[in-house]
Amino acid sequence: MKLELRKGTEQDVEACLPVFLDSAIYERYFRGDDRLERSLRGAAGRGELYLAVTEQGEIAGAMRVVLRGFCGLYPYLSLLGVKASFRGQQVGSWLMEQLEEMARASGASRVTMMVSDFNTGAQKFYAGRGYWTLGSLPDAAKKGITELVLVKEV
Repeated sequence: MKLELRKGTEQDVEACLPVFLDSAIYERYFRGDDRLERSLRGAAGRGELYLAVTEQGEIAGAMRVVLRGFCGLYPYLSLLGVKASFRGQQVGSWLMEQLEEMARASGASRVTMMVSDFNTGAQKFYAGRGYWTLGSLPDAAKKGITELVLVKEV
């Protein structure tokens, strides 16, 4: 499948919401209110929302990246999602390749993120891409959930 990376705008937010529905992150952090929409709108407004778009113009995946979000030094992946109908088709891997290329192009030597302790599938995915655990932060984003800080040299 051929994908194009483009920056998301506020006009893309509605079409981007389904990317995160039916995911563990949505269930634990966003269900029940408009936090996801507000988060995506804010990211789009700050130029932090990136979309994987198919040749037919459908949003297959999305990520929120703060280019100097980790100690003002390294790109920080704040959110990554793949629409349910595109899961298993390498969209997440493609997005990670784009992120790592963005990091190199910006002069950064690392990429960083936090992954929730319950999200074992994501932990395995990132470990397979060479990410290692720098540390853990209990209750960092939500009480009762520990966030693992992951890092990769790029």
